[in-house]
Amino acid sequence: MIYQAYLTIMDVIPSIILNSIITFIIGMFIIRWYAKILDWNKSLLPAFILTFTWLFMDINLGIVFYFFFSNNILMDITVDIISILTGVIVVMKVYDKNFKKSLLFTIISRTFFIVISIITIILLEVVSVFQIENDDLASSKLFYGISILLLLGITIFFVQWGNKIQLVKRVKLISLISIIPGLSYFTYTFLNQLEEFSNNFSLNFLIALIGSIITAIVAKNIAYKSITFQNIRDITVIEKGKPLLRVKNLKVYYPLRGGILKKQIGVVKAVDGISFEVKTGETLGLVGESGCGKTTVGKLILGLLDKEEGEVLFRDKQIPTKYPSDLRQKIQIIFQDPDASLNPRLKVVDIIGEPLKNLMGITKKIEIRKHVLKLMEAVSLKREHLDRFPHEFSGGQKQRIIIARALACNPELIILDEPTSALDVSVQAQILNLLKTLQKTNGYGYLFITHDLSVINHIADRIAVMYLGRLVEIGSTDQIFSNPTHPYSQALLNSRIEIDPYDQEISFVIEGEVPSPINPPSGCPFNPRCSSDAKTKECEFKIPHMIEIEKNHFIWCNKILLH
Repeated sequence: MIYQAYLTIMDVIPSIILNSIITFIIGMFIIRWYAKILDWNKSLLPAFILTFTWLFMDINLGIVFYFFFSNNILMDITVDIISILTGVIVVMKVYDKNFKKSLLFTIISRTFFIVISIITIILLEVVSVFQIENDDLASSKLFYGISILLLLGITIFFVQWGNKIQLVKRVKLISLISIIPGLSYFTYTFLNQLEEFSNNFSLNFLIALIGSIITAIVAKNIAYKSITFQNIRDITVIEKGKPLLRVKNLKVYYPLRGGILKKQIGVVKAVDGISFEVKTGETLGLVGESGCGKTTVGKLILGLLDKEEGEVLFRDKQIPTKYPSDLRQKIQIIFQDPDASLNPRLKVVDIIGEPLKNLMGITKKIEIRKHVLKLMEAVSLKREHLDRFPHEFSGGQKQRIIIARALACNPELIILDEPTSALDVSVQAQILNLLKTLQKTNGYGYLFITHDLSVINHIADRIAVMYLGRLVEIGSTDQIFSNPTHPYSQALLNSRIEIDPYDQEISFVIEGEVPSPINPPSGCPFNPRCSSDAKTKECEFKIPHMIEIEKNHFIWCNKILLH
């Protein structure tokens, strides 16, 4: 009897080894993924140790128990119990957790491990069937492949259909869970029916699809329970003068790649160590030449870029790499080009109501229309504009629509990236006055990015001047315009175009070209173009330091030229 068991084991060893290897690799990465969700040790080593322990025990205990119990359910249960107890000890050691947390983690991880092993066995059986050269099986194989693709496509589409699903964090996991019942049924019927599978294709596909759809409905409803749906909040007044946004030593580098292997050969220092803050009810103007890094700063605050170094704090809390929906509500942006910012196929009510659906989980059309109408009235648009398309509006009206969309979730910080550059001067004044009124009423904090000094003089409370990825001067609007101290700030203000019927020539031009951020000059970045009497030899190699000119008025320079 033992000899027969030995021969049986030797026959199945190749498939056992292959199944074990596949289960080991997939299980290791799934356990690490589960540990990441729990915010445990994110490295691969603990998951490797746990998975390898189970692999070693499953193979050895399986062979030993096979001699005594043959292949029955008692053997499987015994192996699983011993593996769970051993797994708890391993998890407590490698993850440094208590017994209760380790037991829960082990049971769930072991469940993953068993499911992967079963799926692998089934797939290996399918592969073995596909290797059989039989003309009668050809049509069944074809129908099996087509049905799997159809099932995957329909199930994934159904899972991702609907507005609420955008608020669910793990949509891919729901899709995977939903596919398993239909996929299992298809595979089971294929392995049992073989040649008859193609004849019963319609019935099999219908049963498998119903099973996956029902599972998807249940999984989606469970996931929806975890969403914190919010009621539409009326626009409330924010207490003014409180710290809102703080940026500390921010650096953003773009990698340069070249060669056949696309190796990194350098970096573009788009932002190179800047610090500033924005308070509630305050507008900070970020000005500078094109390419100095203004828009990059805005994109990074919005989570659209990764930083090389530094901190971005909102309400004294670090902004995470992946924006949560509650933070996305509090930080909004108004884009430069109104035409590119609006979907031409959506009506205004859908454009403005989109944040209410995607960020706040509100799907009742009547409730959305009521709130959208309030927002439109706040930006001086009328009821009849609700069901019009973007091409039916003027440039100023489109910009008002964008402002209304930004206000939909009652934000606290609004980033304005050249919001008036595409508008006529008269329309610019209307939009700027509207923004000032909204800020005065509701206490929003604005980060106003522009190169237009007349606009920034009208709306900003403080101004930060950027050059080649660095700040060169920061202070109140009056301080910058009445007492510009840094040579670059002086050059910017002197290069303004003013209407003078007696002097129509451009009186001042900054000499030279902006240096390349790929290879910026050593020392002060402005030294190749600086025409100030304060320029010295040390400007060519010494990095400028921050100097306080007066209260809350700073420049980054090596030497001060006082007036």
